[in-house]
Amino acid sequence: MAALVVSTVAFAGDAPRRHTFFSGTQYPLTVHFIQGTEPGPTVMVQGGIQGDEVSGYLTAQILTHAEVIRGNLIVIPRANVPTVLAGKREINVDLNRRFDQDYNTFYEDRLARVIRFLLKRSDAFVHLHEGSGFYHPTYVDGLRNPRRYGQSIIIDTPVFEGRINLAQVATSVLGQLNHSIVPAYQFKLFNTNTFANNTTHPEQRKSLTFHALSSAGIPALAIEVSKNIRQLGWKVLQQLRATVLTLEQYGVELRLPEFTEQEVDRYARTASRLRVNGLPVIPGKDLTLPLAPGGTVAVTVEDAGDSTFDPVPAVFASDRPDLNMVSAPRLALSRFGRLDVRADGTRVSRVNVAWQGQWQDKAPTPGTPVAKGAAPLFACWLNGKLRFVPADGVLEAVQGDQLVLEGVWGSRKDQEEVLNFKGYVSQPRRNDGQDAGQEIVLDSGAFIGRYVKAAKDGSSWLCRVVRETPGEPKTQFKVRFVPRSVSALGLLGEDGDRIIVPWTGEGRYVLPAGTYTLEGLWSNGPKDKVLATNESRPLPWGGGVTVAPGLETTITLRQATTFRPIGRMTLAAQ
Repeated sequence: MAALVVSTVAFAGDAPRRHTFFSGTQYPLTVHFIQGTEPGPTVMVQGGIQGDEVSGYLTAQILTHAEVIRGNLIVIPRANVPTVLAGKREINVDLNRRFDQDYNTFYEDRLARVIRFLLKRSDAFVHLHEGSGFYHPTYVDGLRNPRRYGQSIIIDTPVFEGRINLAQVATSVLGQLNHSIVPAYQFKLFNTNTFANNTTHPEQRKSLTFHALSSAGIPALAIEVSKNIRQLGWKVLQQLRATVLTLEQYGVELRLPEFTEQEVDRYARTASRLRVNGLPVIPGKDLTLPLAPGGTVAVTVEDAGDSTFDPVPAVFASDRPDLNMVSAPRLALSRFGRLDVRADGTRVSRVNVAWQGQWQDKAPTPGTPVAKGAAPLFACWLNGKLRFVPADGVLEAVQGDQLVLEGVWGSRKDQEEVLNFKGYVSQPRRNDGQDAGQEIVLDSGAFIGRYVKAAKDGSSWLCRVVRETPGEPKTQFKVRFVPRSVSALGLLGEDGDRIIVPWTGEGRYVLPAGTYTLEGLWSNGPKDKVLATNESRPLPWGGGVTVAPGLETTITLRQATTFRPIGRMTLAAQ
């Protein structure tokens, strides 16, 4: 067994068992915190950083149902939900190449920010992957050679700083793992030699395992199965065996839930129970949705489906394959033929749209005609609420708000309008200026600077949204957003007394010892756009925080959509 220097950050009794960072966005990150019966080290296990690696996120998901006997687990089954839903390695950039610095351009950079935060409370890290072919230290054929990754345990170096012996741990795991696997599918040790000047894998210096080892200073390795093995259930079982053996090496003991390979193979046919505009969606059956031009489409999730594998539900319009309507309603200002209902990227049902009425009947108020030549009225969603902005008007918002550009209400066209949010890049490989139907998080640091007009005192930022639809006048509106500010934090004591903590964003506040519920927030925006963290864990609204003599507690408030800090204060007992 490998000896670990156990982190001083322990799981608190009131810590959430499950928390979703970026809830309500297109990139939710669900994390499971599993406390063992006996104390011990905390190991973080993650899958799904690349959405075309199914085994990794299923293995991690099964692990969330384990009974931990000794130690603790932090499990992230699907680190990159948009790629899981698309079945792709990446959307904008490869998330596993965003850990060499704190980038701030794409949603992937916000995910990386939280993942780095969670590593700080971990004593070791295990990354679950699925790669092509079969790794072999020498060239055998096109599928078995040093450039393949499948069926391997990957380390960045045999020994790090003379104290973390990754090769020893991996070799021990391989010795126990391979005895029941046929030779063709046995795992091998793959040392990428990332620290060496002559490494053949310099790209790994931007990877998560390299960051965990070199920056967080904790043991980190990857367990990779092969995409060329078709039996999904078998791969998940072997990857889970390898994970459990690795956890045992690092001092975490657990008991797995019962499952079969056949259940894994069937999982893709399970799905959440959804309703579209109140109509139930049944997996395996098509549905017809009557819809009028200018009508609203809303999706509700009634049941999470199979709790063992917990597939992520999604609904995509045929003309907007990047916007999951589970968290983003739609105003039908352009024609689309169907809605695809997916579970972890697999289509489980289809909703055919039956259009009713004429497109020229669209108007700001149903039944009200649109005057010929009238100025356009821009439609958009701000934090899930429908807003209309006249041409040359200004939409007021707060940093961290979510904006979806919908279209132009009153347009007599039935195709998608082209709306360009200047300074925002929605598709880095094909920046055609079309930002309608994309979730835009208002973050001044993520936009191209020359397009953002910043107030000299930093009190606001002004951006333009320009209509660039071919054949239509080039009109625009502006979005002005201000910094998110917090004036006070509301705590509820065990005796029912409420304490208002003036929020200064720094310093120390003294209050009676006890356990408090994080209850209220005085801010210039909704409370759900602010996330509190305590030490290295999330502190959800309604969660508890303990203040004791000699034990100061630091609370950091963060933007809920970007995880960027707003400020921090220390609570101390009288």
